[in-house]
Amino acid sequence: MMYVPTYGLMYNRSMANEFMTVARLRAEMAGVLARLGDDGPLFLTQRGKPRAVLLDIDEYRVLIEQLEHLDDSLEALLARERRERGEETSRPLADVISGRGTGVPKRPAKRKATKRAHARVSR
Repeated sequence: MMYVPTYGLMYNRSMANEFMTVARLRAEMAGVLARLGDDGPLFLTQRGKPRAVLLDIDEYRVLIEQLEHLDDSLEALLARERRERGEETSRPLADVISGRGTGVPKRPAKRKATKRAHARVSR
């Protein structure tokens, strides 16, 4: 498997593994936020136990994009396996669209709020 070494190198290379107590973070917040992008993630401890991780927003966004890509890739692989086992079928997109109809779905009419429902909300 190539994923483990690739991800291991990617995250360990940039990780500063800096640990900081919550009390120290409160005292040095501005400096810590300024350094986040340069030093990698900051691990926060409370009473000697890891409690949270502070991460530069750009690093966070990259991680989220990677997770979404991995999730999509996994779902595509699972769908292919289901199709190969005959558990799932596929149809051309044009067939799916034509089967939906041409009109826009109508919204149900709004009902007036009853006194009882209003009383429940206002408590």
